[in-house]
Amino acid sequence: MVIFNSKRLKLDLTDKRFQIPKNIIGIDIGQTLTKCAYADNEDLILLIKPTDERIDDIISEFKISNREINALHFTGGKAYKLFIEHKKSLNSTLMDEFEAIVLGIDFLYNLRKKIDRFDYLMVSIGTGTSITLKTNKIQHLGGTAMGGGMFMALVRMLYDLDDFDTIINLANNGDRYQVDLKVSDIYAMDDYRIEDYFRAFTAASLGKIIGFSDIGSVKQEDVIHSLLSIIGENIGLLANLFAEIHEIADIIFCGGLLMNNKILKNLLKLLAKSRQKKAIFLKNSEFAGAIGALLS
Repeated sequence: MVIFNSKRLKLDLTDKRFQIPKNIIGIDIGQTLTKCAYADNEDLILLIKPTDERIDDIISEFKISNREINALHFTGGKAYKLFIEHKKSLNSTLMDEFEAIVLGIDFLYNLRKKIDRFDYLMVSIGTGTSITLKTNKIQHLGGTAMGGGMFMALVRMLYDLDDFDTIINLANNGDRYQVDLKVSDIYAMDDYRIEDYFRAFTAASLGKIIGFSDIGSVKQEDVIHSLLSIIGENIGLLANLFAEIHEIADIIFCGGLLMNNKILKNLLKLLAKSRQKKAIFLKNSEFAGAIGALLS
C-alpha cells in the first residue's frame, strides 16, 4: 500500500464541534495528491498518497481499525470517476471541493483556536491555486495556474528532479538573491525617490543571470529558491488584492505546496503584512478537503 504520510489527531468528544461521523471515509482526490480522513474511536486519522485510479489501499487501511464502511464522501477535481464507480456498492456522495475545503478549514481552526471562525479569504495552493471567500456564504473568486504543478514541472525540466522533499531541501539551502534582482540592486542607496522598505522587493526574478559571463556558475539551489519565490510572490499579490477588494483582513493559506515549506510560508506572511493583512497557516490544512467531505 502506498501511503507516504499518515497522522492521528486527538479529538475532544465532549465538544460537539469535534464529533465526527463513524464508518465514513472523506476522500479528496486532486490532480497530484489524494487525501482521506476518517474516525477511529476518539481520533481523526488523516492519510495522503499520490493520486492514481485506485482507492483500495485507503479502504484497506480503514478496515484495519473499523468493521465496515457505511459511505464514501468524495470531493476534489479527480473524484468523479471513482464516485461513479463506488456509488453502486456504497452510499457515496460527491461534494463541491470549495465547500469541502472551507468546512475542513473551519474544523481545523476550531480545533486549534477553540473559537468559531470569522470572515476570511481562503487560498488553496495545490497543483494550481484557487481563491475562495468565506463570509455568510462561500464564493469561489478565481485563482491562478501557478502552483505546485508549475513549480515541480519547472524543476524537473531544468534538473530532472521530482522528489518534493529533496527539492524543498535544495531551496532551503539556496539564496534567491544570487540570481534575483532586487530594487536595491538598481537604485542607489541615496536615491530619495525610493522608500526604504521598497528596496527589498524583487525587481526581476532571475534578473541577475542576464549579466553572468559563466552561466555554468549558477547554482541549482539558488534557481529553485527563486522559482518557488516567483510562484509565491504572484499568489501572494493576487490573494492580497482579492482581500483588499472584499475588505477581508485574514487570509488562510492551505494546500499541498505548503507542506514543510518554510520559504513559501514566510514569503506569504511578509506579503500579507506589507498590505496590513494577516496570513494564517493551519496545521494539517492539506487535509481540509478530505475533512470537509467527511463532515458533509
